[in-house]
Amino acid sequence: MTPGETLLSFENARVGYGFEPVVDGVALEVRAGEVVGLVGPNGAGKSTLLRAVTGTARVLAGALSVCGQDAVRLSPRARARSVAVVPQALPVPFAMTARRFVELGRHPHLDVLERPGSEDAAVVEDAMRRTDTLRLASQTVDTLSGGDLQRLTVAQALAQQPRVLLLDEATAHLDVNHALQVLDLVRSEADAGAAVLAVFHDLDLAARYADRIAIVAGGAVSEALPPEQALDADVLSRVFDVRAVVRVEPVTGSVAVVPIVRGADVAEAGLGPVGVVCGSGAGARLQRELARAGCRVVCGALNEGDVDADVARALGHAFFALPPFGEAGADAEAWAAQQFAACVSIVVAPTPFGRANVANLRAAVRSGRSLVFVGQFSAERDYTGGEAAALVAEALGAGAVVVPGEGDALRMVMAHVEEGRDE
Repeated sequence: MTPGETLLSFENARVGYGFEPVVDGVALEVRAGEVVGLVGPNGAGKSTLLRAVTGTARVLAGALSVCGQDAVRLSPRARARSVAVVPQALPVPFAMTARRFVELGRHPHLDVLERPGSEDAAVVEDAMRRTDTLRLASQTVDTLSGGDLQRLTVAQALAQQPRVLLLDEATAHLDVNHALQVLDLVRSEADAGAAVLAVFHDLDLAARYADRIAIVAGGAVSEALPPEQALDADVLSRVFDVRAVVRVEPVTGSVAVVPIVRGADVAEAGLGPVGVVCGSGAGARLQRELARAGCRVVCGALNEGDVDADVARALGHAFFALPPFGEAGADAEAWAAQQFAACVSIVVAPTPFGRANVANLRAAVRSGRSLVFVGQFSAERDYTGGEAAALVAEALGAGAVVVPGEGDALRMVMAHVEEGRDE
């Protein structure tokens, strides 16, 4: 097969069951050598797209082509020579051996009544070896665990030697070791020239293994884009109603999605505002709980790429964006001072202070508002040559309170918020 050749293509397709569409206007192609992931809410139509390829859902309008042929005109046998699927639901096991079960994947390549030969046996052996199921060869499939049966189903699909491979939550029944093994196999199949269309519920796995990702939601399918473009905080909020931090995971280099809170759990921001002096991720949980309590939050100046900045952006909190590793200058400090002066209360997270962020502490201390410090300030957190320690001492002398933990700080801040409401 030619690298980059389009092996699967939906062209303005309407797909559904009977005469009822599930998704409409689908424009999606999968090329040889790539994995395209489908993500979206439950019931949005991800599996329906895969079933259109296998012929169990209908193409009501538009076109669907498989390996350059009109899918509607393909016979089930011809389709099975090109397309293999690992379904979401496990097959109902029969009392056949595991080897025989995987061998069923060779039937599309055999004539009627033709028995599998030595070449077929070699393909089956290889598929079972690669899925770590060869040790199960003589066992009957009705005695196997769900995880073993799932891997045998993957082996059966590989034994078909498909040009197009469909996966509908193929790792749903697998432990983390075998889930990674299966997805590594899928990735190697794509690298060898197969076109893979895969449904994922785990967004991290989708980002790690898919070259492009399409969002299925609201009866439509988005353009398939690279993971860092397809999965951003706005999309996750709009499609999944989840506030999340989306970052590049440093070990694998792939996009990682960290859900913060369900949208339904974020109260309308009608209280406050509350100031949070934070940085280096020290204020992430405080931000989350204040959002859940319905508080408007101001975080001062934060560096792009800082966890606290990512959390603030995901939750819609106000902050002054600084370049990565940049310092808060006079304009940032003036902004923070103005914002903190309007707050009901300010909580200072246990963040270290250096030249880059001491302006936030200075603005908070000089704001005239009630301050709550989480934990005792120590010299280990002062990288300012003593300025931060002097500011903390000034705040304590003016009546600031130190509490041992975040829960204590939240209770005190919310008490200040309630007092402000009563005034």
